[in-house]
Amino acid sequence: MVPVAQETDCSNCHATGGMAASGGSVLWSNDPDLERQTKFNVLELHDFAQGTNLMAAQPVLCASCHYSPALDLAGSGPQGGQIGHVTFSAAMHEYHGELVDGQGAPVFPHNGTADQTCYQCHPGAITQCARGAMKTGGMECLDCHGDMLSVGGTYPLLPGGSIDGTNDGLPRRPWKDLPRCQSCHTGDAVSHLSGTGYVLAPDGIRLKQAYKTADNSASSILATNKRFAENTNKLYRFSAGHGNLSCENCHGSTHAEWPNADALANDNIAATQLQGHSGVVIECSTCHLPNTLPAQTMQGPHGMHVVADSRFYHDESGHEHLYEQNPNACKTCHGTNLNGTALSRAAANRTFVTSEGTFHVTKGQAIGCALCHDKP
Repeated sequence: MVPVAQETDCSNCHATGGMAASGGSVLWSNDPDLERQTKFNVLELHDFAQGTNLMAAQPVLCASCHYSPALDLAGSGPQGGQIGHVTFSAAMHEYHGELVDGQGAPVFPHNGTADQTCYQCHPGAITQCARGAMKTGGMECLDCHGDMLSVGGTYPLLPGGSIDGTNDGLPRRPWKDLPRCQSCHTGDAVSHLSGTGYVLAPDGIRLKQAYKTADNSASSILATNKRFAENTNKLYRFSAGHGNLSCENCHGSTHAEWPNADALANDNIAATQLQGHSGVVIECSTCHLPNTLPAQTMQGPHGMHVVADSRFYHDESGHEHLYEQNPNACKTCHGTNLNGTALSRAAANRTFVTSEGTFHVTKGQAIGCALCHDKP
């Protein structure tokens, strides 16, 4: 889910009479079509400030001078007139990120909300391109991408900050050096990043910011525990696991990760049809026939055990035997105290019929040992 659509426009500032299209010696457009008016004003302003003659060279594609990887499907890099000019991302994010108003305050606040910054130009206020699990969790664009100067590559990336390590110490590459899942999902309940500079989420396991505090470059954190990491040197959308399934097959698209908080949203339909409820595809029965997986397997996605399988929670050969063999394997998700964590929350309402009795679990409840029996 890419934050690019027809809703992307410049009229909030560049429509005639707006902050960036009033006064001075520029002849601002009076075209009655607001979209055309805005674009003419952008060309007029560019000609005035940069000494170009774009108004006489229409139609004008910004990327013909300011390279954008999004339009370079062959991956050839800057060509012709693009050589020697800043990228389109830098021309947009860095330039506008440095602008101040008459009182000297940033036009786009460095710690501003998406509505104050990104959504002034990108789709979001109406299109709601960011509408998945991160949005539901209260994440803003800033929490993953950094501010406009960070996105524009004003500051060099820290070690590990580039997607493949080849661009560390250099400005961020647009569409490539992007936030990673592992930057916030740095591990499990036994092993995860914490300490100075890390912004921990309330669960004490995950992070709420994909880069360390005081890092102006917003370099994506590289996790040491790879339980939730993408494939090496690859972004989420190109990564795969568990039988070479694309990560998006089970988690949904970037910016629209399952579940959508709106129970009736179209985003939730696929998962609901596949497994009977919204959210990450977690039910083994979605792809595997009943009783075809070993009851003690830990070879599920991210090292998971089987889900909603009576052999695992009822038989002694299931989770009891597994704990006896490897207690830490259970603690990674169920917590070092075995009371349950955010990683062991029930994905749906469930009923467990065991020798200890019948137990009902509600969706979202953290599952720990004491739910059904005394802790070991």
